[in-house]
Amino acid sequence: MRAENTLQYMADFYPELFPTRKHCLDYLFCTVGNGYEWINGELAHKGEYEKKYKLKKTIEKAEFKFEQDWLRMNKFYKELYEKGSKKIPYEYDFEWYPLSKEYSALYNYPDDIKPDGKLLLEECKQMLIKDGIEV
Repeated sequence: MRAENTLQYMADFYPELFPTRKHCLDYLFCTVGNGYEWINGELAHKGEYEKKYKLKKTIEKAEFKFEQDWLRMNKFYKELYEKGSKKIPYEYDFEWYPLSKEYSALYNYPDDIKPDGKLLLEECKQMLIKDGIEV
């Protein structure tokens, strides 16, 4: 499945888990044991559902229906609790999964990685760097 199609699948079927592009990239490239592995140069899931559900047409860039709402609520809670001890509600908080140079797909990709997968991988690295995480 093309890389953007994978993101769209995640956004469409699991919007609560993947409300933003960053959530998807974190899960795909940083989270260890997520069920995705490199197969023929693509990061693919061995589960049955991705094989059953195919997009009718190839998409240019995945759309996240609730991304702007999530970002607005995340910003609201960050500002609200900036000086207090309360925590941001789980559904509006985001923390990158701790990187593992030994196991994360971010570091362990094949030589024959498909160009669209490489673009997403680089996008993930840039997001990590922007958030102050050493890559």
